[in-house]
Amino acid sequence: TQYGLKFIETEESYTSQASFLDQDVLPKFGEKPNEWKPSGKRGKKGDGLGRGQYQTEEGAKINSDCNGAANILRKVSSQLKLSLVKVRRAVLSLPKRYDLTNLSCVIS
Repeated sequence: TQYGLKFIETEESYTSQASFLDQDVLPKFGEKPNEWKPSGKRGKKGDGLGRGQYQTEEGAKINSDCNGAANILRKVSSQLKLSLVKVRRAVLSLPKRYDLTNLSCVIS
């Protein structure tokens, strides 16, 4: 622990492909079942969904980076005793932007 931050190393396999909102299973690297398939899809340039977007099984569009980050949190939530029940579509749709040259407003 340094500066009030705790470092947890984890692997991030399938976190970008799986849907956080649909609670897709998150296999570990090398342990993906042959029948595993994500319920949603990541957008690509020119596919109508758009780069940087993720579409859930029900059609909700969220930020793909936020979806992946939320799935990484799922992988470590039990170790850190985190509750992710408040992470919903609104949080994943419009990520908060921070000015990295002035983080004094974020770090106290």
